[in-house]
Amino acid sequence: MLRTLTEADLPALLALDAATNNHPWSESSWRSSLAGHLCLGLFTPGRLAGFCVVMPLVDEAELLLIAVAPELQRQGHASTLLQAAMVELQQRGMVQLFLEVRAGNCTAQAFYARHGFVQTGLRKGYYPLDREREDALIYTLDSINCGAMSR
Repeated sequence: MLRTLTEADLPALLALDAATNNHPWSESSWRSSLAGHLCLGLFTPGRLAGFCVVMPLVDEAELLLIAVAPELQRQGHASTLLQAAMVELQQRGMVQLFLEVRAGNCTAQAFYARHGFVQTGLRKGYYPLDREREDALIYTLDSINCGAMSR
């Protein structure tokens, strides 16, 4: 089941973010996102299985986070979340979606490429990485077209 996340989901969000993200968001960051961004959750019986957070702008949006519980990955859940977000964004009149992804995250890069995103830029030293910094690749989907999505 997919639905918009609320503050009632905060404990599950914090736990899943910590399980999937080397630098999880703070509780205050999550509260702010729940209040101002598109936050979707994918639920399997009894639990939050995944989430995505998108920040809508004027006619474009930025995908801030997408995550699926480690034991449920590679089952199409991230595609389901992305598709649901794209439907909502298209209904809101958004035409472009962009995101940053770690340069070393080849799995995520392949996922976004399968869904029509192309690399359009680079942010040097954007992400913290232990004692160093890691570059971010900027990916853009120039035309939100929900019918063109694939897994």
